[in-house]
Amino acid sequence: MDTKFMLDMCQLSNAEKGKKITILGAGIAGLVAAYELEKLGHEVTIMEGSPRIGGRVWTHRFGSEQDAPYAELGAMRIPSSHNHTLHYVDKMGLSDKLCKFVTVFEEQNAFMNVKGNIFRMKDAPRILQERYQGIYTDTGYSEQTRLFAAWLQTIVNTISPGNLRDSLEKDLRSHLMDELERLDLSQYFSEDMETIDLQAFIKDNPGFRARCSKALDMFFSDILVETSHDLLQIKGGMEQLIWRLVESVKAEIRCNQQVTAIRVRENFVQIDWLENGELHTRISDYVLCTIPFSVLRKLELEGFDERKLASIKETIYCPATKVAFHTQQAFWEKQGINGGASFSGEGVRQTYYPSVKFNSNNDSVMLASYTIGDDADRLGNMSEQERHNFVKTTVSKVHPELQAKGMIADVASIAWGNYKWSAGGCTVHWSDESNHTISYLEAARPQNNLFFAGEHCSKYPAWLQGSIESALEAIYDIVSKKPASTPFIGMENATVKKNQLVETNFVG
Repeated sequence: MDTKFMLDMCQLSNAEKGKKITILGAGIAGLVAAYELEKLGHEVTIMEGSPRIGGRVWTHRFGSEQDAPYAELGAMRIPSSHNHTLHYVDKMGLSDKLCKFVTVFEEQNAFMNVKGNIFRMKDAPRILQERYQGIYTDTGYSEQTRLFAAWLQTIVNTISPGNLRDSLEKDLRSHLMDELERLDLSQYFSEDMETIDLQAFIKDNPGFRARCSKALDMFFSDILVETSHDLLQIKGGMEQLIWRLVESVKAEIRCNQQVTAIRVRENFVQIDWLENGELHTRISDYVLCTIPFSVLRKLELEGFDERKLASIKETIYCPATKVAFHTQQAFWEKQGINGGASFSGEGVRQTYYPSVKFNSNNDSVMLASYTIGDDADRLGNMSEQERHNFVKTTVSKVHPELQAKGMIADVASIAWGNYKWSAGGCTVHWSDESNHTISYLEAARPQNNLFFAGEHCSKYPAWLQGSIESALEAIYDIVSKKPASTPFIGMENATVKKNQLVETNFVG
């Protein structure tokens, strides 16, 4: 943790204790908030709308055994620079389980499927020169510039949604090829010219990013993380972090409590929710809301100012889908693949291989498809069976072994864009319509005694780091807030059912 945060938390430990806080959402943000608030001497209740705890951390195990092969349907990576996330990994006693996550473009034996042309990553330079036409074969530019541009287009094609793939090609045609031509690109190629060091190129040439479209420029920030050699994972599943946090808090976590309305008053917050078909009301002095804005905007909201309502309505979420195959064999290992990802194309996008060994006989798991944006929408709009069949058919063009009888023992998938409790994979800051710096600060801005946290309230959208950092900021605001000069005399953390008081704690 950074020094400033430690100093702030020391100051908070001397602040007023004994506040009662309701937390909406039992994802990583809500659990971290509960953990820290309890340490500071406050009383917490956690309400979760869905039947499960963890939010968008979701480890799916193919078997009831703790060491069964698993796939991450949600968060699966931790950048080594994400100090807040690693702090809680350490606090929860999981540091010894951290290991390298081999990411896209790191495994040179992985495959690429470019419009039916299937080849190894290590053969990409030669194939790319044959594959791309137009500007990529324009002899008015050096061979080095053309090859670099082809690599750049391929990297973006592998990771990004359709609008950004088109954006790069448009920018290359209009002016970026000229920008590449004037740069010394030789230093960014490997000795055998098989790969490029995109990390170094982007960091060394901010002027190149400045000449891209706004959306593409922002997306390059994500690409730097996605292709980093310093990504980590928790061996045994990311959900271990969730369950260690659950074990570390005293707070009762109440699932299946679907919030229907939030009403902000001068010095209290009223929450209406459904449980078992009955409407309930809870009145709390302080509420921390970690509900994604994609869900929150569907609720009845009162006492919010216009700027806040606009933020809730306009925050942009990107859909994401994941499809995992439980396979009878790790057949890809015989092909020299030990992690990383293939580019399976045709709307399936990235196929990830496990870079950890499972404690099982021969069976394993591949994340057959990981998509975002328009590709995720197409897969998400299919029925589960249609989605699974489509992914199997498409990935089988790269790995025909999947067609062998019994090779796929089981399948699991999630379409986060259609998932009731998130209505999106994550917020994005690479939309041409968004100003993320302004939007995340506005998303995090409190409404009287209603506070907000989650990846949508941070400068790290889509990462655990963002959820955790925003929770820490909200904790500081809640604990620092002085009680109203005229306290609310009535129900604190009261619960009302069918207009009858069933649980009341009076303040006097």
